[in-house]
Amino acid sequence: MSNEEEFIKGIDKLIPRPDIALEVMTLANEADCPIQSLSQKIKQDPSLLANMLKMANSAYFGHMQEINSITDIIVRLGVDTIKMLAITSASAGLLKSPQEAYNIEPGALWRHSYATALLASIIGRYGRCPSLSSLYTSALLHDIGKIILNRHLQTACLNRGEEFKGGNIIQFEQTMLHTNHARVAALLLRRWQLPDDIIAPVAHHHEATPKVDNTLNCQIVYLANYLTESIGIQAMEPDNYFYRLKETDTDVPQISYFNDNIEAIITEFFEKFNESSTLEFN
Repeated sequence: MSNEEEFIKGIDKLIPRPDIALEVMTLANEADCPIQSLSQKIKQDPSLLANMLKMANSAYFGHMQEINSITDIIVRLGVDTIKMLAITSASAGLLKSPQEAYNIEPGALWRHSYATALLASIIGRYGRCPSLSSLYTSALLHDIGKIILNRHLQTACLNRGEEFKGGNIIQFEQTMLHTNHARVAALLLRRWQLPDDIIAPVAHHHEATPKVDNTLNCQIVYLANYLTESIGIQAMEPDNYFYRLKETDTDVPQISYFNDNIEAIITEFFEKFNESSTLEFN
């Protein structure tokens, strides 16, 4: 058994599998997906439905005419949006817990993850990414491995009299646990039967130039994660975010249309994130 498999034994007690949301994503992928079937599946989880309606009426979707039902979401926004709404609504509660070993306060991991997903989807749209919902899902779940490793990392740090004080978290995890949160997260998502185009960017989100098939999505998630960390979203309240345009580091991947549109991308990101990040989910 690998190190990663050891860490996810009994993981359903810590991170319950979001069955309805995953079933919604699968159903929405089917050719000629019937609206009635998709709507009925979502209605099986009232909390999921309520959260999806909140998001559908947020700034992310440009203050469209008010959406009052799941049918409205499907008809007006499309099944690709349904997948994004479902996984966001299902994961909000999972990502809001504090991660003490990483010095992450309650809600901070959620803000960072959601910001990364939102920014990745905007970059992906400019970069002509063929599947924005897969890209968004990867970015949203990229740090879910930290939830799995938090308790184990706390124990290892206590036993060795060490603590994480910033720097390269992958190296620190590898030293303390002989694995890292990206690899553990990838194994969890594989257990959830998510497709490789979602798993690969999660597994490689700390690599600027990964040698994998789905390179574009991997590089966009890496870039979005890099930028949100540069902005300081993990530790700050929405009204205090800032970003000064600067030349990107040499190891940051070059995404088509990104450099030429960086100001528009960051502006759109802030406009959408500042409102939608404050939504209260059930």
